[in-house]
Amino acid sequence: MARKTTTPKARLRVRTSFDGFRRGEEHEGPLEGPVLGWVALGLMEVIEGGEDSAGPGSAEPDVPGDESE
Repeated sequence: MARKTTTPKARLRVRTSFDGFRRGEEHEGPLEGPVLGWVALGLMEVIEGGEDSAGPGSAEPDVPGDESE
């Protein structure tokens, strides 16, 4: 029997208007397919949910002990 996998849901905010999406809009849906690409390109950002909100369009988390700055 095949194991059913669930796609993580996330709340997203549009950072740059594109393809009918307007800057500032928020959407909720599965974090898969083209949505992952939009997040990677910085067109959208994950504001809640998903597995990892850090990406090219979002701030990197603080690393304790990092003195690279």
